[in-house]
Amino acid sequence: MTLIFAGITLAFWLWSKKFKDIRTLRLGRLHIFFVLFLFGTLNFALASYLAFYEKNVHTEFFGFGLLVLGIEAVVLFLFPIIMGIVTPIAILILTIRMWRRESKSLANFILPILTLLFVVVDWLYLMTDTLSDSWTWLKILAFAYPVLSVYLSWQFLVFFNSSWLYGWRMRKISGSHHVVLGAGLINGEKVGRLLGNRIKAATTVANDKTILVLSGGQGADEKISEAEAMQKYAIEELDFPAERTIQENKSRTTYENLKYSAELIGDKFLFFTSDYHVFRAALFAKEQGLDVQGGRGGKTAIYYRVPAFIREFIAVMNSQRKKQIIQMSLLLGPIIIASAWTGIMQLLK
Repeated sequence: MTLIFAGITLAFWLWSKKFKDIRTLRLGRLHIFFVLFLFGTLNFALASYLAFYEKNVHTEFFGFGLLVLGIEAVVLFLFPIIMGIVTPIAILILTIRMWRRESKSLANFILPILTLLFVVVDWLYLMTDTLSDSWTWLKILAFAYPVLSVYLSWQFLVFFNSSWLYGWRMRKISGSHHVVLGAGLINGEKVGRLLGNRIKAATTVANDKTILVLSGGQGADEKISEAEAMQKYAIEELDFPAERTIQENKSRTTYENLKYSAELIGDKFLFFTSDYHVFRAALFAKEQGLDVQGGRGGKTAIYYRVPAFIREFIAVMNSQRKKQIIQMSLLLGPIIIASAWTGIMQLLK
């Protein structure tokens, strides 16, 4: 089993190395399987060693091996319980911080809303066990909930892993042009903390020849374009040379940020946005066929990053809604058909 798992692990590693363009969710899936089979390989190797040297109970490695396996067993057993306690507390803390430091918009309360929805649906699912046999069709239909939960959890894990891998591989990438993607202005004319961190990230890694492209148009509630405010911030607050800055002031969205910047300077550039937004921006660039050098992110406060990253995940799922609908239909279709058939049979009795 050790050799089999080691071979599969190597196969996944070699397969992942073949990807020339890492702006894809497929790489995230491969990496998850690579980690799982690597974990299995190490455990089978350790278990094999312990089996061969079982009589040498006094060796230090034997005791260490048993300790490792014991810790793994405890962690795997307690992980769901710990997460069930830690996650709600963390969500409560993050929501309080969000309330105090950011706007009270509905989007900023996505975490508590999703948590409440999960609690309600979970409670309804558990209540189906108390129903009589006349509600068998509903009990069957209720199986759609755990199936859908596992499916969405897998999709989120793939998105998270893909995003992390992309960010990790881009951490040392450099480019002659740094394009900073815009965000809303404070009071319609000032750069806020979120946008400021994007500009700082772009200027921090710039050299004495880097051209800074500030990308962002003027919104309906803004007094000046985001590009103008960003340029002013880079020059006055960060002491970046004015002669090496360019405004791109037509764009209104991330998609347009990349599109119009490419029209202005070509697609050989490195873009900068918030850390949680980098991977989705990279997917937008790929969608447009832009061969950009990569993307990097400015730091974001944890209380803002977590709900923002969930919004990114929802947006990516929505962009692939046709594919997602087909996959969910294949998973839930048999359950729905079985539920409907059972309900019809009960009515005919």
